[in-house]
Amino acid sequence: MDTSPKILSLMEEHMGHGTYGNLLREGFAELNSTTVDFYWYPEERKFDTKFLRWLLSLSFPNSWIQKQNLDFRRLRAQLSYAYMARKLAIKKLKQYPYSALHFHTYILAFLSLDLMAKLPTVVSLDMTTYQAAFEQTEPNFMWTYAPNILLGKKVFQAAKGIVTRSEWGRQSVIRDYKIEPEKVKVIYPGVDITKLTPTEKSEEEQKPFNMLFIGTDFKRKGGDDVVAVFLDRFSDRAELNLVTNAPITYRHSRIHIHRNVKAYSSEWLKLYHQADVFIMPTYFEGFGWVFLEAMAAGLPVIATDINAIPEMVTHGETGFLIQPGDRSNLATHLQYLIDNPSLAREMGAKGRKKVEKYFNARLHCQTLANMFDKIIAHENSTDRPLPI
Repeated sequence: MDTSPKILSLMEEHMGHGTYGNLLREGFAELNSTTVDFYWYPEERKFDTKFLRWLLSLSFPNSWIQKQNLDFRRLRAQLSYAYMARKLAIKKLKQYPYSALHFHTYILAFLSLDLMAKLPTVVSLDMTTYQAAFEQTEPNFMWTYAPNILLGKKVFQAAKGIVTRSEWGRQSVIRDYKIEPEKVKVIYPGVDITKLTPTEKSEEEQKPFNMLFIGTDFKRKGGDDVVAVFLDRFSDRAELNLVTNAPITYRHSRIHIHRNVKAYSSEWLKLYHQADVFIMPTYFEGFGWVFLEAMAAGLPVIATDINAIPEMVTHGETGFLIQPGDRSNLATHLQYLIDNPSLAREMGAKGRKKVEKYFNARLHCQTLANMFDKIIAHENSTDRPLPI
């Protein structure tokens, strides 16, 4: 049996994590060195595991209790994910003597501390549970996330390396979980810049001005604000494309709703290529893949000045940053881009260059592969934090 060094990776599959997992699979397939077997954590589950997942994910029938996490649903759901990841990891470890483990996100490792003690492990994340709790729950109910945070701390302590998508996430791991800074590394995720490229638009093709919004969680992503501003100020001279699976309906000839659009599909690419600006004034965001996609497509971006977004979108250079809910500023910046099409294209070009330099999927995979190789080589050394 082949026993060459190989990493076992367990991945989340929902929302942006699915896109990230697919990019990792493609990226590592092109590398000539590090070999990784990627699995979605729910793969190969049996009926008992499916039933447990369903049971632990049930919500209390009261929206306020759900919002404040008083039903501990987030803990229950995360434990169900971690249980499935553990079951799959044990199964795969019996089939092959893997040299290291990788969990994305780190919550999948909640119940695998014993496995992490046997194999060097890298965990990665877009944001911490502490950050989610701080943003989504009233301060008086932060205590409901204490078990999640404790489990996360144990995982971080056991990991040989911790990868965050942003400095915003890195600082939370260090500050809120008391983890050694040298153990935590920012590796910016990337988009496939070979598939998502800018298109040249003539002046004729830019009329009417084409606005693009993408966000399934429509209200949280600022969709209501985008539509309100469009209807109030721009519906007579612009088009608005909304990519969402939210149950919304607008009877307006210039508002177009697109459902079930898959990343990197022909429809998805066409929407980016037709757009003149990307808008997502989100109220809360762990990272925000769509901003990188829009920048890779050469679009100026209007986003909110929160969390990790300023690490991607540079105000006044690759787009504009506003405060959540600031419809007046959103309208002002949209008007500015409409009145200055050459500047809008210049912003888009700068955004593309930033993605090529910092948010390139190939670069991300190579940097992550280097970390895997380092922890495998370090396996038999001391237990001191690995300088990554």
